[in-house]
Amino acid sequence: MTSSTTSLLAPVENDLNILTDNLKQLIGARHPILGAAAEHLFEAGGKRIRPAIVLLVSRATMSNNDLTERHRRLAEITEMIHTASLVHDDVVDEADLRRNVETVNNLFDNKIAV
Repeated sequence: MTSSTTSLLAPVENDLNILTDNLKQLIGARHPILGAAAEHLFEAGGKRIRPAIVLLVSRATMSNNDLTERHRRLAEITEMIHTASLVHDDVVDEADLRRNVETVNNLFDNKIAV
């Protein structure tokens, strides 16, 4: 990320860290292989712009600036939909790499990716 992007996201940096942890738990809680795939997906990096926008707007519109569980869940859903679309593209394209990192379908298989 550029320094201007980093400074823009600074008010929700901690929230984005919580988001990443929550996403890994949500996806991998019931199955060890899905847990490994989730770990790979959500630790691969990415800008997290979509959930950051949700979190920034949420913080800006809350009078006490505290996020609710609903705000966090909306940010998580936003990131899960975006990530699912990337994984779908990788499966359809039979991609081995995304941003120089192995894709989930390449590391595991299409069944796990889907």
